[in-house]
Amino acid sequence: MYMRTRAVRRPRRTGDRAAHRVRTALRAVRSALPGRQPRGDVRSDQPLRVLMPRGLAGLAGQSGIGAAMRHQEMAVRSLGHQVVTNPLRPFDVVHLNTPFPDTPLIARWAHLWRRPVLMWAHSTEDDFRDSFPGANAVAPLFRRWIAHLYRRGDAVVTPSEYSRALISAPKYGLTAPVHVLSNGVDTTFFRPDPSARERLRASLGLADDATIVISVGMHLVRKGILDWVEVARRLPGVTFIWYGTTDERLLTADVRRALATAPANALFPGYVSAETLRESYCGADAFCFLSKEETEGIVLWEALACEIPALVRAIPLYRERMPDGVLTHQVAGDGPEFAGDVAVHLSELLGGRLADLTAAGRTAAEEVDLGQVARDLQQIYDVTGARPHRRRRLVSGDAGDATARALPTRAAGGAAPGAGR
Repeated sequence: MYMRTRAVRRPRRTGDRAAHRVRTALRAVRSALPGRQPRGDVRSDQPLRVLMPRGLAGLAGQSGIGAAMRHQEMAVRSLGHQVVTNPLRPFDVVHLNTPFPDTPLIARWAHLWRRPVLMWAHSTEDDFRDSFPGANAVAPLFRRWIAHLYRRGDAVVTPSEYSRALISAPKYGLTAPVHVLSNGVDTTFFRPDPSARERLRASLGLADDATIVISVGMHLVRKGILDWVEVARRLPGVTFIWYGTTDERLLTADVRRALATAPANALFPGYVSAETLRESYCGADAFCFLSKEETEGIVLWEALACEIPALVRAIPLYRERMPDGVLTHQVAGDGPEFAGDVAVHLSELLGGRLADLTAAGRTAAEEVDLGQVARDLQQIYDVTGARPHRRRRLVSGDAGDATARALPTRAAGGAAPGAGR
């Protein structure tokens, strides 16, 4: 006779229970992830929730990238969209701007949620050179890193045709569409104010007829600060003011030396408010910007918007975008004689012997006003597939509890514009 046997049930081990819960949570995540297209109960004309994460981006607050991010936020709000700063809150599209380690993580998070990633290409290998100690040696590695970041975007946004040409080179390996969108300038804020001339001189304790030349930027070789200090030395009767600063630990030896030996007529007030900067644009006699490499240069647009005569180095971007004798006056070169050539041209500009281009500069700045930038940004949203998504509640039960800590809250009600922290 055959004996009937009863199967012995093995007790489930703790590890098995944990693995089962993880698999259940992953299934819940997959079921909760929304698609890229809008839900049926969401109108396409509803505002987008635009994620502009703070994170490490705060480290770039006093740089051109920081200014560009503030301009993006203004453009987004002017379109009626909501700015979200916390990646754990619901969002429909993400802006990423900085070359910091959290950028690829946020891009991966957005793709997990099937949200389009707009990756801003502010930096190139070329404009990384001559910046910080050792920058030239590691510039090829920096290019590989930013190329890796840019390839994480569903679309890449860069501020000029010149920078698009640079990052479109095969060594960057980009396959996503590359859009040109100026960082823009707020021409309602940066506008001419003749009365600022007297106030600026009074604030500096200078005579009413004092001649003032300004520049704006970080203390970098690339920004032309070495040549700028030498120009100041050649024109002792002119007061030169450089706004902006750099952490002393990041200064190269030659920049440190130039600052320490700068002539008495060269002033370095450091980082100042936008209101103080506007007062200086409007009250100074000339803007002398000798940067060796730029992808756009927001400060030049600000200066042109305030109708201050501008003298710049004739770099490829400005030769093409702001031609010599049309929008700016330019001096070519990078050798020992360059500072002398700049001093000659600057003296002619201050003496009224060069053409007045300020009205043309103001008109050009109005073409990249933040209002126009916002409209162009909306077109990029449209072609990239950024659409509003319905807020969904997470699944309930153990699986929901397990995923609640990993997924953005999907409340039924919308947050007020500007909220999202």
